[in-house]
Amino acid sequence: MAGTVTVIPDAWSGFHNQAALAFMSGPSLSIHYENHFLIPENSIKAVAAGFPVSKGLLGLNYSLSGCAKFFESRAGLAFGKAFGDHFSAGIQINHLMIHQPAGFGDMHAVVPEGGMLAQPMDGLFIGFHIFNPVQQHFPQCHEQIIPSVMQVGIGYRLIENVFLSIEAEKEMKEKQVIRAGCEYEMARNFFLRLGVSTAEISRYAVGLGYKAKRIIVDFAISDHRWLGLTPYVTVTYCGDGGRKK
Repeated sequence: MAGTVTVIPDAWSGFHNQAALAFMSGPSLSIHYENHFLIPENSIKAVAAGFPVSKGLLGLNYSLSGCAKFFESRAGLAFGKAFGDHFSAGIQINHLMIHQPAGFGDMHAVVPEGGMLAQPMDGLFIGFHIFNPVQQHFPQCHEQIIPSVMQVGIGYRLIENVFLSIEAEKEMKEKQVIRAGCEYEMARNFFLRLGVSTAEISRYAVGLGYKAKRIIVDFAISDHRWLGLTPYVTVTYCGDGGRKK
C-alpha cells in the first residue's frame, strides 16, 4: 500500500505507529526482507515481535541495512495501550547504530518516537505518529542528522472487504509526501493491495497477502520511475489471529 500504515494495526506497528499495537489481539512474530532496486547492498532485513502484557502490548523490533563494511541498524522497544475501545497511544525507544569502516568509528544514538490512534466511528481510523520529536543527532558527529518525521493518516473501511487509507508525511527541511492505499479482500483470507506515493518521483506499489489460520504471507513490488523495482516479502505468525475485532 506504498507505506500507508499509520492507521493499520499489525505486527509491524512498532515501526510505524506504536499506538496500533494496542489493537493486536495476541502474540506475534514476523520477519521481513526488501531489496531496494534489486541491489543487495540496499536491502533491508527486519524482525518484529509483540507480546500482550497486563496493561497493553509490548513490542520488540530490529532492522538492518547495508553491507559488512557499512551498515545501519535500529533496535526498538515499544509499548501500546488502549484507553477504552476507540483510542490508544504508544511509545518506543530506539537504539540507532551506524557501523563505518575502520578509522571512522561507529555512531550510536537513543531516539524516542510515539503515536496515537483513534476510531471516532465504526470503520473510520485516524492516526498520528512522530519519530525523533526533539531533533536529536548522533553525539559522535553533530553533522550526522537523524531525521525528525511526522505522519498523519486516515483510514476508512468502505465496505466489509475494502479498506482505503491516505496519509501525509513531513520530514524536517524536506518536501511533504502523500501516500494512498487500498486493500481488497478478493476471496476469503486472500488480499490484493495497491498504493501510490509522491516520495521523490511518484512510486507505485502492488501486493498480495494470504492468511492461513495463524500464518500470514505478504508479497509486494514497488516501482521507481528511474531506479526500478523493489520486491518485499513478509511472513508473520499471529498467536490467535491478529487484529482485534
